[in-house]
Amino acid sequence: MTNSPLASLPPAKLSAFERALAEEQARRRNANRLNDYRPYPKQKAFHDFGLTCTERLLRAGNQQGKTHAGGMEMAMHLTGRYPDWWAGRRFDHAVDAWAACDTGETTRDNPQRVLLGTEGSWGTGAIPQDTIVEAKRGRGVADLIDIVLVRHASGGISRLGFKRYDQGREAWQGPAKHVIWCDEEPPADVYGEALARLTATRGMIYTTFTPLKGMSEVVERLMLTADGVTAADVNMTIEDAEHIPASERARIVAAFPEHEREARAHGVPI
Repeated sequence: MTNSPLASLPPAKLSAFERALAEEQARRRNANRLNDYRPYPKQKAFHDFGLTCTERLLRAGNQQGKTHAGGMEMAMHLTGRYPDWWAGRRFDHAVDAWAACDTGETTRDNPQRVLLGTEGSWGTGAIPQDTIVEAKRGRGVADLIDIVLVRHASGGISRLGFKRYDQGREAWQGPAKHVIWCDEEPPADVYGEALARLTATRGMIYTTFTPLKGMSEVVERLMLTADGVTAADVNMTIEDAEHIPASERARIVAAFPEHEREARAHGVPI
C-alpha cells in the first residue's frame, strides 16, 4: 500500500503526468543551467586561479569543455550567483564585461550560444533565464546580440557586450571593464587593448582556446609568465574531459590531422 496520490491514477493518466513532470523538470533545468555546473578538476583549477590572477589561459583541445567553463564563469560574475564550491574571485556588485571571439559569426555561435542559448530560447545557456533583463541585437550579422543586461544578486544590473577580433584594435578602446573573456586566441594588439581596459577596475581577463597558431605572442606571454599568482596557464587534455568516454579517445585523436593532434587533443601549441 502506498500513500502516493499517483497510485490512484489510471496508467494512461499516470504516464501523461510523468511526461508533463519530466518536461517541467527539463524546462527548469534549461532555465538555470548554472545551478547544475560541476567543473572537472582542470576547469576548477582554472576558476580558482581567478582569485589572484589578472590573466588566465585555459589551454585545451577541441570539445573538451573550455568554452563551457568560460561561459559558466562569466555567468557567475554577471549574476553574482557563486556556488558553494567556488574558490575564485567574487564580485559583490554588478559588473561591466565583454565576451569575444574571432568574427561576428563565431561570437554568435560560441560565447553567445553558451551564455544565452539558441535564438528564440534565450535563458537556456549559462545565464539563468530569470536574471536576463534585456538582450539588445547587433547589426550586420544575423541573430548576433550586441548587449545583454543581467540582474546581479546585489540588486544592480550587469552589462555584457559581445565583441569580435575582426573589428580591430580601435574597437576595443573605450570604457573600463571588470571582466573580459576571449574565446579563441585574440591577436596580440587586441589582447593588449583588452588589458588596458582593466587598469582602473583591477579587473580580470581570461582566454579559452586551442593553440593552433603555435607559440604566438599571446600564447608565449600567457605560458611563460604564468606564476599562479598574477597569471595562470591551465592545460586541459582529452584525458581530463570526463564527458569523452575513455574508449573513444584514441579514435578521436586518430581522426585529427597528424600535425594537429597534439594541439587538438592535448592543448599543446603546434
